Amino acid sequence: MALRGESGWHAHHAGHFGEERWQELHHSLHKDPEHICFLNPFLSTDVRARLEREYSMVPTHVPNAYNFEVPEDPAVHYSIQEHADDHTIFVEADRDAVASAEQGGLSPFFFFEGASAIVAYALQVEEGDDVLDACAAPGGKALVLASAMYANGFSQGRPLRGRLVCNEASKERCAHLQENMRRFLPATLFEADTGRSPHILFTSADVRTQSNSMERNGPYDRILLDAPCTQDRHMLRGKAGTLEGWSVGKLKVSFERQVKWLYNAFWSLKEGGIVLYCTSALAPDECDGVIEAAVRKARGNFILEEVPLEEHILRMVPGLAAEPTDWGTRIMPDKAGWGPIYFSRLRMTKRIHAAAPC
Repeated sequence: MALRGESGWHAHHAGHFGEERWQELHHSLHKDPEHICFLNPFLSTDVRARLEREYSMVPTHVPNAYNFEVPEDPAVHYSIQEHADDHTIFVEADRDAVASAEQGGLSPFFFFEGASAIVAYALQVEEGDDVLDACAAPGGKALVLASAMYANGFSQGRPLRGRLVCNEASKERCAHLQENMRRFLPATLFEADTGRSPHILFTSADVRTQSNSMERNGPYDRILLDAPCTQDRHMLRGKAGTLEGWSVGKLKVSFERQVKWLYNAFWSLKEGGIVLYCTSALAPDECDGVIEAAVRKARGNFILEEVPLEEHILRMVPGLAAEPTDWGTRIMPDKAGWGPIYFSRLRMTKRIHAAAPC
């Protein structure tokens, strides 16, 4: 009989992680996600210093991210945006007229789960890159990418280079994504200039299809594919259905969909470019299994290689608790406090066949 429901979920993961590790991991999944504060790098030095004092910010090993304490004084609180969830929490800019003016009308920071920030930095985007965030909503990782690409040039008054395409298939989620990013980033990033499109574009294409608006803005130096997946932690906590709806059959459906998405992403990648696949699913079927199947499917069209993590990325993980897998890395809440998240980087070293995928 196929595994299904909560008992099947436990049996499936205990078989992979081992009974002892699974008990520890299961306990950690019940806890609230641990957030860090990503401070807006487009604000002035004085404003950032004020915010650091007000929220008792302490730098983490993640660039521009801080541990924090919410101050007791309600006068310095920022309102949480309506569509915040327990993973990524965006705040409004207009605490009061003075603060809003100092901040240039920009949101001061947002809170999100620390492993997500590490994943965004692991893509290692640079000024001048053409970058795609293929499943960008609600926007936390996209804001980290935009900050890495544009904050230094903006603060130094240099001409900005590169383009970030933020895609979200759901029209409603894409609208919220745009709101979140426009509140946090300078308006100049969204404005077209003479003979040039905006530095940040939004598309609402289905990653499973070819010849869409997302593909037409390529090819890309870097692609982030944060694939929709089995939300084990959310299901356990009743945030996205329940575990009674879990089954091995649904894992297979997710696996096949993710392989197709990743394979399609290869066709939008420049030679020498890197695609980062990530998921918050626990099952290896949706992690290493997807990478192995997509690489196998790509043979004859592309030469791909896994890109190991650099030391400075590994140092971002609390307790140096990043766990290597056959094809990537995972960060798990029982060891690091953050996660669960899995990610793998693949570089396309050569495009063999130029025809479109079928």
